[in-house]
Amino acid sequence: MILSDKKILEGIEQGEIVIEPFQRHCLGTNSYDVHLSKWLAIYKDHVLDARRHNPIEYLEIPESGFI
Repeated sequence: MILSDKKILEGIEQGEIVIEPFQRHCLGTNSYDVHLSKWLAIYKDHVLDARRHNPIEYLEIPESGFI
């Protein structure tokens, strides 16, 4: 279902939609931009083995947004 920005705001006001934390600048005309974290996880090995833990490297995404 695609909702307009007005319907999204109505849903938030009525408690039918929960976005925490809600940031008004992330609301588009029919969407809401989500941001998951400032951390990016990358597998160190090129081949992954589902039978064991695969080592992961964590990178912090800088304010510029580019790595």
